[in-house]
Amino acid sequence: MSEDATFIGERGLRSPLGMSARSVAAALCLIALWAGPVQSQSRVTELNDAGWKALGDGYPSRAASLFADALMLKPDEPVLLMGAGAAAHAQGNQKAAMAFLQHALTVKPGLTPASTLLGQIAFDEGDVELAIRTYEAALKYAPGEAALTSALDAWRKDVETHRSFNELRYDRFRVLFEGHDERELALQATTIFNSAFFRIAGILGEYPQDTIVAVLYTEQQFRDLTRAPSWSGGQYDGRIRIPVAGALKQPELFEKVLTHELVHAIVAGIAPSGVPSWLNEGLAQYFDGSDPGPAQRRMKAFGRPIPLERLEAGFGSLDASAAQVAYDESLLAVRIIADHPGFSWIRLLHQFRESHSAADTMRSFFFSYEDLEASLVK
Repeated sequence: MSEDATFIGERGLRSPLGMSARSVAAALCLIALWAGPVQSQSRVTELNDAGWKALGDGYPSRAASLFADALMLKPDEPVLLMGAGAAAHAQGNQKAAMAFLQHALTVKPGLTPASTLLGQIAFDEGDVELAIRTYEAALKYAPGEAALTSALDAWRKDVETHRSFNELRYDRFRVLFEGHDERELALQATTIFNSAFFRIAGILGEYPQDTIVAVLYTEQQFRDLTRAPSWSGGQYDGRIRIPVAGALKQPELFEKVLTHELVHAIVAGIAPSGVPSWLNEGLAQYFDGSDPGPAQRRMKAFGRPIPLERLEAGFGSLDASAAQVAYDESLLAVRIIADHPGFSWIRLLHQFRESHSAADTMRSFFFSYEDLEASLVK
């Protein structure tokens, strides 16, 4: 396996910790429709229905406005509060999302979709105790609910694993580490994160306010907890998870993998859903300093790209050889896009946040999948 492959990381892999809240927002919005119509005057009902439709169609800003209008008329309606929370989450405003969802559960403790989303957001924000309390309370109203039970078991395991960990906090970052020997690495990580965050977010065009949690593991802890493929050197699943064996002897590679996973966290803060994995991984390599030269040579030798449509949902099921191809073409595709004069990353990311079709979104920015794929092997 190449040196590049050793330190590539995967976003959104299925792990025992489950999918992050950012990746399940759309599904939760659809689940929440079971709550039924708001029992109130017709205007509120109309706003509620329109808000859920906008959210399901991928328009969180419009949904937020509709739910806000409805809450002016009926401020304690739990379905409206849940909708406002889901919309705020989809927009990347997690503090507001949690406040809306907690209010909804105060009014109606058995509103399971609100509990589901609140617990996931709390976990992503680093408040594992709140996440666990939320799911424990939810199971009183939905005993035996498989998704809640599975996530709760995983979070308890997560807490047990991290019981002996220490924590460093700096600005928006929380770095968890175990033992005196890793404190130096944790200090390095906070410095790297802070510098890279402002560089990357400045180029992308937005500075998300989400808390970013990173955990430094031994190799064994990382494999046991994440179940990541053998080629993965890091993972972002709402938290940055990094195995740090040998990091002190390879500081440049340590910085590269931290930066790579940080890009995933920043992108998730800007566009919690809708960004295809090939673009996400391409951006991570673009900013972590990956050299496009070897990628170009490998792509020419391979002869044909994997269709980008097949790389929208993630690389976790690929073997090491196919994963290398997927990462190579992702990096090269992002470089082609970045070289376009006047291109705006923030407009593209916001468009993904409001869109159901990655291919259509790219086409609206004059980059069809067919053209990108053809350019990759030239």
